[in-house]
Amino acid sequence: MKLNNIILCILLLVICSCQSDYTKLVKQELASGKKNDSVFFNLKFGQTKSEFFKTCWELNKKQILTHGPNNNYVQSFLYPKDSTNTRDKIRMLFYAKFNPENIITAIDIKFSYTAWALWNEDTFAENLLPRIQDTLMKWYPGNPFMKVIDDKLVKVDGNRQIILSVESQRDLSVVIEDLAYKYNKLNK
Repeated sequence: MKLNNIILCILLLVICSCQSDYTKLVKQELASGKKNDSVFFNLKFGQTKSEFFKTCWELNKKQILTHGPNNNYVQSFLYPKDSTNTRDKIRMLFYAKFNPENIITAIDIKFSYTAWALWNEDTFAENLLPRIQDTLMKWYPGNPFMKVIDDKLVKVDGNRQIILSVESQRDLSVVIEDLAYKYNKLNK
C-alpha cells in the first residue's frame, strides 16, 4: 500500500512538471521582458478606446481604412504585387478588444479573399492561411508559428501573442493580444 502511494506521488509529480512547448515559450518570452506593443496602423496595446477611434478616423479621412460590413469592423485591403491580379486581393477586417478601463489589450482580425465564392475552393480560408502566415511573419519577425490544439497556429514574441486559425470556409481569424495583460489579469 505504501509503495502504491509513493508510485502515485511520483506519477503526479511527473505529470504536473510536464509543460507543453507552448507553455514553456510563453513563460520564456514573458520573462525576457521584451515589450512588443505596436500592432499596425499606429495602433498599440495600452491605447484608449478614444485613441483607437481617432486613429481609425484619421486613416479613414486618408482613405486607408473604411467601415466594414455591418459596421462591426474596420476594413482595409491587402493588394497583390501584381495589381492586375484582383483575384488575390485580401480583405482585412479588425477591431480592438478593450479591458474594463477601455484600454486596448488585443486586436481581433478577419482575413478573406475578396473574390471568395463557395464554388471556388482556391479562395477558401485554408488556402489563404499560408499567405497570411507568411505576411504575419514579415510584419512581426521573431519566433515561428507553432501548431497547438484545434489546428491553431500560435506565435509568441515577448508580450505579444498571435493566434491564427481557420474560422470558416471564408474567414481566417487572427487575434493579436498582450500576454502581459492577460496573465496579470489571470494571476489577480
